[in-house]
Amino acid sequence: MNGEPASQMAWDWPFSRADLTAGLRRWKGDGTIQVRGVRPITLVHRRPSVGRVRAMVVEYEGRKGRETVRLVVKEPWGATRTGLAGAGRREVGVYQWLAAQIPLGTPAFLIADDHGDWLILEAFQVGRDAANWTAEDYRQAIEGLAGLHDRFWGLGQDLHAYPWLSRPLEADFEVHVIAAAKAIERMVQERQPAPLAGSSECMQVLARLTSEAERVVAPLREEPMTLLHGDYWPGNIASLQDGRQLVFDWQHAAVGPGVLDLLVFVNKSAWWFERRPLSEADLVQLYREAIARRTGHRWGEARWSLVWDHALMWRFLQEWVDVLAASPNPVLEMRAEELGRVWLGPVTEAVQRRLGRLEG
Repeated sequence: MNGEPASQMAWDWPFSRADLTAGLRRWKGDGTIQVRGVRPITLVHRRPSVGRVRAMVVEYEGRKGRETVRLVVKEPWGATRTGLAGAGRREVGVYQWLAAQIPLGTPAFLIADDHGDWLILEAFQVGRDAANWTAEDYRQAIEGLAGLHDRFWGLGQDLHAYPWLSRPLEADFEVHVIAAAKAIERMVQERQPAPLAGSSECMQVLARLTSEAERVVAPLREEPMTLLHGDYWPGNIASLQDGRQLVFDWQHAAVGPGVLDLLVFVNKSAWWFERRPLSEADLVQLYREAIARRTGHRWGEARWSLVWDHALMWRFLQEWVDVLAASPNPVLEMRAEELGRVWLGPVTEAVQRRLGRLEG
């Protein structure tokens, strides 16, 4: 696989040569393109995503002669939750139906499997790793997030036209709550993982979140609905050498209040990066100012505090409870400081402020 004709290669890709050819023809606007060779290349290290990601160099011939292009093939695996749309179907849907309306840079989309089992995107060269972002990179990302939310602000009902989008506060609500409740039941029965199951306070917090899930989401349901990326943070945003940013990994795309995207951005940045040029308060202020400027929507301090607390509790219930239940003791012990600082501590405080004091 060193540039030899495609007909002579052992084909180890989920798509066919015909699929790749059709994608290149559509993307380049050249119906004469023929694929001459495909070889894998090493993908620059990136943080985990849902499924398998590989890079390749494709040599093809068309009206302009013989050329090469670097592409990425993604193979999302499974569903983001049992009972929900497949991760791949959701991401493919975004690229096929929404990318043209999204006011964010996204990778060029070539072609995909109808069921979302794979998709092919243009590869891009990252200019600065997310761990080394500057304050300006963070400001640009927050402004971009506000732009995304502004574009679809208040259009929750309109977004029902895309049934593959997640609706965590509506149609998918019970799926997330049941998953969390089952995870807690396993923890109680197996008394594992020990760092959580052995803590009366932790187990009380988890039990309160699931038993009072309707109260947890009530203030969030009152907020304007918009399109959510679902996993928007520096690890899913490429800072290019020309200063632009590209946003990828749309498999968690959803409908909900914008605060959920902002919370993910803030907490994932705090989880992965010990040092950041802007604080949580800085990021929140940037977002609130951008939304006020774009939409006219403003939160009073009391309302924002309420919404933030409930977003924190919901995201922990939605994303973390069953993950933690399946985590080995050594993993939790190794990340205990981050887990307590970013999630368990703030969630416990939010529960006591909004749902009432814990026993003991």
